[in-house]
Amino acid sequence: MFAQYDDIMTVEDCMEALNIGRSKLYELLRNGQIKAWKMKGYRIPKAAVKEFVFAQAKMSMHRRNELDEEE
Repeated sequence: MFAQYDDIMTVEDCMEALNIGRSKLYELLRNGQIKAWKMKGYRIPKAAVKEFVFAQAKMSMHRRNELDEEE
C-alpha cells in the first residue's frame, strides 16, 4: 500500500494516493486529520497518510500489521 511513494510525500502525491482534490487535502491538513509540516509547501509523512486511511477504514490491528508486512 503506497509502496510507489517516498516516505515524505508532496501534496500532489497525497492527492493522487487518496484520490482526492487539493481543497479536501488542505482541509484534512488544516484540521489535523493528516499530520504534516510546512516547508516550502506541505511535507506529509507517508506514515501519516496510512494512519489516516486506517482510521477511516477502522481496520483491525491484525489486518493493519498484515498490510505493513507486505511492503
